[in-house]
Amino acid sequence: MKTFNYESNCVRYRDCFFDIGEYGKGKLSLSIYGYVENDKNISHISNVTVNVEEKLEENQVVIDNYANTNLISFLLDLGIVKSIPKKVTVKFLRLPVVELDLEKLYEYSYEKERLKYAS
Repeated sequence: MKTFNYESNCVRYRDCFFDIGEYGKGKLSLSIYGYVENDKNISHISNVTVNVEEKLEENQVVIDNYANTNLISFLLDLGIVKSIPKKVTVKFLRLPVVELDLEKLYEYSYEKERLKYAS
């Protein structure tokens, strides 16, 4: 599994990875886990996606970039986001629908045993 370093709101995270889950109807959900600065315990850092009623393709998700405006550019840099085909409205916010490179995403996804000990 590959890991990455991430910075959000002036906090640095290291050895980060994605937790891939599912919302209802088979839609992907993504969260970031990793280590906060010099902490020795794995922590939940951020939810990446939001659940929507809108029909999406298997490799599409809605990114919650409201609180973290650099999230999409970061995912583009990692090669995980291939394109941004449209936007949807979620609770009065216009959020992007992105097409994922699933193979690349799985390279950065967790091993279940590591996540079991996350705080």
